[in-house]
Formats: sequence, C-alpha cells, structure tokens
Amino acid sequence: MDRRPYALALALLGTLSTACVERPRVLTRAERRQLSEFVSTRAPQPSHRLSIRFGDAVELVGYDVDKTTWGVGSEATFTFYWHALRDVEEGYRAFTHVCDPTGRMATGADDVGIVRRLYPVGRFRAGEYIRETQTITLPGSFDASEASIYVGVFDDEGRMPVTRGPNDGTDRARVVTLPTGAERTTDRPLDVPRLRVAKVAAPITVDGRLEEPAWATAQRSMPLVDTLTGNLSPLQASIRVLWDDEHLYFAFEVTDPYLVSPFRVRDDHLWEKDCVEIMLDPLGDARNYFELQVNPLGTVFDTRYDSRRVPQPFGHLEFDSQLRAAAVTSGTPNDGLDDEGYVVEAALPFAALEVGEPIAPRPTAGTVIRTNFYVMDTTRTGVRASGWSAPRVGDFHFPSRFGELVLEAAR
Repeated sequence: MDRRPYALALALLGTLSTACVERPRVLTRAERRQLSEFVSTRAPQPSHRLSIRFGDAVELVGYDVDKTTWGVGSEATFTFYWHALRDVEEGYRAFTHVCDPTGRMATGADDVGIVRRLYPVGRFRAGEYIRETQTITLPGSFDASEASIYVGVFDDEGRMPVTRGPNDGTDRARVVTLPTGAERTTDRPLDVPRLRVAKVAAPITVDGRLEEPAWATAQRSMPLVDTLTGNLSPLQASIRVLWDDEHLYFAFEVTDPYLVSPFRVRDDHLWEKDCVEIMLDPLGDARNYFELQVNPLGTVFDTRYDSRRVPQPFGHLEFDSQLRAAAVTSGTPNDGLDDEGYVVEAALPFAALEVGEPIAPRPTAGTVIRTNFYVMDTTRTGVRASGWSAPRVGDFHFPSRFGELVLEAAR
C-alpha cells in the first residue's frame, strides 16, 4: 500500500477540536510508525472482493484468509480491507464474531490486531483504505462443520446499519465461511447458544461494578431474543460468566429507561417487575434444576425443582442458594423518572447446588452446564421478557432449550 499520505492523516489526529467531550488519544510517534503500513489512499487488491457498506460511512471492500480449512483449536489469519467513505465519528469501532451455521457466536475478536487497538473505525478519514489483520483461534469446543466470520461497526448507542451486502438481520455482515472438519459431539439443537466461561485465579468482588480485569475479557452473550419466536429482542442486555474452583460469577448489563421493582424481601415475586433470571440444569436432564433471580435493588429469589415445575407452584422455596448479589443502577428505581439501566453482579457457590437428587459432580474444566438467562422488563405500557435461548413455548421452564456454559481451563 502507498504509505505517503499516511503521515498527514495521522498528524491530523493531534489537531482535533478540544471542544469534544472526550478527545481521542493522540498517537505516539512509535504508534504512528507501527500503523504506517496499514493506511493508504491507494485502493487495495484483496483476493476476495466484497462491497458491504455500513451506513454511509465505511465499506468492506474485500478480504484475504490464509487457510481453506479452519481446524478446531487452530489459528487462521484474516485480512480485512476497509474504505472510509467519509470522516467517521469518534467512538465507532469494529467487531468480529466467529459463528456456527446458525449464527450463534462461538468467540469474538473485537480487539485483536494493531489496527483495532490503535486505529478504530472512529478515526477513519474520508478516502482512506485501511488494511487490518486478525489472527483468531477457533475454540476447541466448536462442534460445527463450518465456521463463519461476521463483522460489523458499532458505538455505545448500537450497531451501524448494513446498507449494502448480506446482513443477518442484526446488522452483522457475513464475510467468509470455512469448513472445520469437526463433527457434532452433542445432540443439542443447532440454535441453542453456547458461552465460553473463563477461569479466574482469584475470587471476584461482588459489588456490581465489574472492575476486575477478567470481566473485560470475558465473552459476552449474543443479544437476547424473543422467548417465543427467537427473533432479536428490542430489549438490550448482555451477560458474561466467569468461574473458579468454588463459584460461578455472573454479570448482567441491562439497558432500561424505566426501572421498576418494589421488592426488598428475599423470595418476593421478583419476576412481576424488573429483574434478571438464571436457570441452571447442571446434569442437563431436566431434573434437580435451579432458578435464581435478582432485581435492580439487589433482592434475591431462589428455588429448586425436582423436575420440570415440580413441586408446584414455585419449587422448593426453602432452598438457599447462598447467592451473593449486588446491583448498581443508572437512575433511581420506582420514582417514575427516566433511567438508563442497571448492572447485576452475582456469585453462586457450587456447594449450594449439591442438594436434591441427582447431584451433579463438582464442575471442572470442560464441564458443560445447561443454563438459560432471562430479563423481565416493566415498561410504561406493560411487561416484556427476553431470553438468551428462546424456549419457543410459553414457559421459561423448558430445560431442553437451555443454552450451554462451557467452563474453560485457566490460561
């Protein structure tokens, strides 16, 4: 690529208006040297041409890949070629999802590569061509015969729309699909989601603030869906999970402009107003499964069932999960004014699940825990609910449709 126009383009980064609320960090001279081979005004010649546009701002014009088969547990290197159609607003960045044939994300690579770290989309300037390279490992738990790369552009307000080219309906563009040679090792439905759960070396402090570095690298869930149709839900929330030898740790981040939940007593009916919900079926057999809920006030509901909805009406309410939970709100619940949302952080000891029959063995690296997540949301006009894995029936207690948490070994 022609490097001559690059010095001027990067020099301009140091002259951006100080009137901005958050001024972009000025690149150091060493960083500018590192980036010098990746930005040009000369059009590239990718091996595979594309024409995928995001809004009126950027176009993905092509890609290269160094493999024709991407084996499970192996690396592949992808090179994406972007074209800035105009100056892009600060704050936009790109994401990369590795997905199975249903679009279910197995891993992400949003921050992989020097371009993603130092020259995100919000720094692109009109006329530039940007070449970025990402080396991604296909997870060892991946069990589909094909793996697809999806990319997109987003900021804190949401994703930039795909205005030209293939779109999965959630403004992700599928770039390339590679065979993996893998065979399915489970009979779970193809559209049931899976989430990788990293192991942490030290216990997480449960305060609702998500300040531990491990949370920043934990895999996020896919966007929540309508519980009946499986279509993307308008309710915006994401979930992350970590583990150690003694606990599962959960983090929910929920966007909610109207926080409502008056419940302050343990085992109140939290599901009647705003709350998050965790369903756990450790053996994956719909026997001896657990239901946990936390509302924006940090109140906990927990119960255990011998089998699907047995005993009625609310399971074994005497069960104590020993769940530690904390909630932090952006806004004040129950005051009728506009809010922004809330975060729930929780720690569940594995020991609390060693009750009832049959008891699942203590999890280790490689253990798969059948799980589902839900968010109940009271709006100004009614109540709605969204889930991680759509049960596709009018009942959240549908263990065969629970997703999978895959506990990974310590790194």
